[in-house]
Amino acid sequence: MIPWPWNRILIWWLVILLVLDMLATLAVLRGNTKESGRLKKLDRSFIRFTAAFSQKIYAGIEKRIKRAYPDAAQVKAQEKKKTVFAYGCSFYKLVWLFVIGAFLGDLTETVFCRITMGKWMSRSSVVWGPFSIVWGLAIVMGTVVLHKYRDKSDHVIFFAGTVLGGAYEYICSVFTEIFFGKVFWDYSHIRFNLGGRINLLYCFFWGIAAVVWIKGLYPRVSAWIEKVPVRCGKLLSWLLVVFMCCNMIVSSMALVRQAQRAENIPAQYGWQRIMDERFDDTRLEKIYPNAKDK
Repeated sequence: MIPWPWNRILIWWLVILLVLDMLATLAVLRGNTKESGRLKKLDRSFIRFTAAFSQKIYAGIEKRIKRAYPDAAQVKAQEKKKTVFAYGCSFYKLVWLFVIGAFLGDLTETVFCRITMGKWMSRSSVVWGPFSIVWGLAIVMGTVVLHKYRDKSDHVIFFAGTVLGGAYEYICSVFTEIFFGKVFWDYSHIRFNLGGRINLLYCFFWGIAAVVWIKGLYPRVSAWIEKVPVRCGKLLSWLLVVFMCCNMIVSSMALVRQAQRAENIPAQYGWQRIMDERFDDTRLEKIYPNAKDK
């Protein structure tokens, strides 16, 4: 509820705009045939102007109210958290963003490889499903870090996305090489690269992706997620958490066992035999076609 005196100010502005709109409408109705088209066009422009002007007034008053009554804004946010699923950057919102980002990232890379290399290949990070963990984590961390700067200019978000994306990709490259003993991407053949782990062109792609996501896609995806019923959304969220955790654990075990097979280490435990049966070298080469030993 809007407190006094802003409620009276808002009501008077709406009354004035309503009266002006009625006068413009009467002018159109009383106009002759020759001028009716011009007046109708003027009336439509006037309606658009009044709507935009009213929206700006309401937005300005709302900002003033939030500054004057911060507790009221917090109460409103708490009420929305109870009735709206995954409101704000909550845990459930980030779970869905991770899964959606992992899927869209895998799809994007698959299409990009098709266009640039002329062939279809798997770009998945896991053994079950088309999901890129690198992209999923990037979407989550990018949203958490850049969400508060969503009102900044595109240049600011582009620069932040370029720097943070490059640093993130470099860290992921080092981690996978140390943990799995494999190189999943190598940019040594591209100019302005850093140890083959990142390159300037793809860092710019991270910056572009940050602008597209924060300014364009995230508000729409966030609104879509918040339309999910609360109970159903929480249940699906935990099912996704369990599935993706199991997916990443099994994928890690399969890659570790592949490295062991390369060193002629025999299967001594049950998990090793299962990995040999379900995820042999032939299947893993299809899932990770670009992976090569360190």
